[in-house]
Amino acid sequence: MDISKIREKADACLDEQVELLKTFARIDCESKDVEGNRKVVDIAEKVLSTIDDIEIKETFFEGTGAHIIARIVPENPNGKIVINSHMDTVFPKGFTEKNPPFIDDDNWLHGLGVGDCKAGFAVSAYAVKIASELGLLPNKEIVMIYSCDEEIGSPTSSIVFEQEAKGAECAFVFEGAVETEKGYGIVTERRGVILGALDITGVEAHAGGAYLDGHSAIKELAHKILKYYSFNDYDRQIYYNVAPISGGRPNGVVAGDAHMEFCIAGIPTNDTFPEIEANIRSLAEHNEDPVCKTTVEYHTLFPSLERTEKSSEICKIAIKAGEMLGIGVEEAFEPTATDANWFCYFGVPAVDGLGPIQYGIHTTEEKVYIPSIKEKTALFAAMLGVMKN
Repeated sequence: MDISKIREKADACLDEQVELLKTFARIDCESKDVEGNRKVVDIAEKVLSTIDDIEIKETFFEGTGAHIIARIVPENPNGKIVINSHMDTVFPKGFTEKNPPFIDDDNWLHGLGVGDCKAGFAVSAYAVKIASELGLLPNKEIVMIYSCDEEIGSPTSSIVFEQEAKGAECAFVFEGAVETEKGYGIVTERRGVILGALDITGVEAHAGGAYLDGHSAIKELAHKILKYYSFNDYDRQIYYNVAPISGGRPNGVVAGDAHMEFCIAGIPTNDTFPEIEANIRSLAEHNEDPVCKTTVEYHTLFPSLERTEKSSEICKIAIKAGEMLGIGVEEAFEPTATDANWFCYFGVPAVDGLGPIQYGIHTTEEKVYIPSIKEKTALFAAMLGVMKN
């Protein structure tokens, strides 16, 4: 493998990648913005179409948008790998106009969605293109999935992931880079997340003239919140949070209703979920005021990405490629959740953090460090070459 040619091609692609990211950053494409998604997909598919022997298809979900599924299939493939990043953002319509992309004096590209996760597309697509041009693609089916609903937990793209997980030996996910003392961290472990809501029905009554006839849903909610927070497990870093809360009508009326939403983050493994779910269900099993009625609902936003021997072995591919390029790489842990978690849930060893260095995701200060775009593009092209040899 000629490392100098990989570096040369990654360097030659950089300006095009930066301009691509600027174009993306001018498009409003919040999750479920079907119109914005269409614009992004059209641009992405033009880039992908420049890769030899690639087949590009879409899977469309009404009210969500299109997921791109691009495929390279050699004549007699020896296995299958998946590449993934998402193309949706958290910014509503109008935000891109107020926050146009620009490059600062320190070589950071500012723009909404550039780090989370358009740069993941730019790095992965151009790395595959470079590897293809240099004859470095492994003899495997390569499936490139670019999804449009990660920011809301991937309710439709997870259906695509489950389908494409069949027969896949590993998944490479291109969320922003994790920086470590050695350089770049390749993420092999992330935590899971559950979201939910709890509603209480009480009995309204005049707060002065008929106070004792009332049964306060807000008072009952206060008990629920205290019980909920008692589940926090700081040793295992499993965190229970409530927000927002609401309930009742004017303060002269005993509250007849109350509502809270909640999040449990930091769920370490997928076999921990039943324990968490039992805690949630227990909130509705007993009321301090037996007249009040409690209902609770919840769903998995992201399962856990569990570190396995196989994912650690995949990380070693990145470490070896990094050594060839003179780039420091090591295995890393991140508490936040991404689509890598879903691939793990569907039985595919996954590694993440393959995108460039980013800062301020989900804020209007979002930016990507331009030199890291080139480095991470070269790194993944070399990783594909290592897999070929």
